[in-house]
Amino acid sequence: MLLNTIVLKLVDQMPICSWLLDIYLNPADGKTPMFKAAVRLLHNHGESLDPLQVLEVVHNLSRAVNLDAKLARLEERSRLVQINDESLCDSCHARLGTKLFAMYPDDTIVCYKCFRRQGESTSVTGRDFTSDPLFKPGWLVTE
Repeated sequence: MLLNTIVLKLVDQMPICSWLLDIYLNPADGKTPMFKAAVRLLHNHGESLDPLQVLEVVHNLSRAVNLDAKLARLEERSRLVQINDESLCDSCHARLGTKLFAMYPDDTIVCYKCFRRQGESTSVTGRDFTSDPLFKPGWLVTE
């Protein structure tokens, strides 16, 4: 409430809004950027900001989201799975041994035959990842 009052009183002073936007996106002491507050400021008072600065901020926000997505993809692709002679397919319960296998985002492991039968997007648990995606912490910028 106090923050909104300050912004409303100073909306005509473009340097103040720019300063506030900079604080939101580049907080001191390694704190997490406040993306929601920055977007709210741009939405409510973007017309009082320099258009070039707004474009730069939007560009930086999209870069942050893209970087977060790339990092999440890298983490997901580097997950390790240990399969041994005793490992079983979560669908048909056949031994995996040296067979090809697939791992779904919910960590269920199936042999390639079951993977082809069920489809790429539906897990053994019945979860359809195209209509009900699985989001893990760090996959999206949520602040």
